[in-house]
Amino acid sequence: MGTDFSAGLQVSLLGLIITFVALGVFILIILALKTLFPAERAAKKSAAVQQAALVEASVETEDDEGEVVAVIAAALAYARVGQSNRSASLGSLLQEGRGSWWAARRSESSEGNTEKR
Repeated sequence: MGTDFSAGLQVSLLGLIITFVALGVFILIILALKTLFPAERAAKKSAAVQQAALVEASVETEDDEGEVVAVIAAALAYARVGQSNRSASLGSLLQEGRGSWWAARRSESSEGNTEKR
């Protein structure tokens, strides 16, 4: 029984040593890669991508303006409801269903007063 127990401890200890040595090797590899490929290059590339995105975002189309109007309308509706009921959160308001903005738009579209997108 004593030899089985000591053999089990030796195998467990050997397994732990191998595991932590492998983790140490991985850490050294990661550190070596960080020194070979610094993050500054990636930051420069991401800055260039952000600038390109800003240029594209600055060129708005008419569809984007409609979306902006919809967002502003939703924010105003939330602000009005929020003034009367401060305990209501946006999530609970969204779960209540369609509001007066939707009904007004629906009646306009059924009358033919709106443009199709």
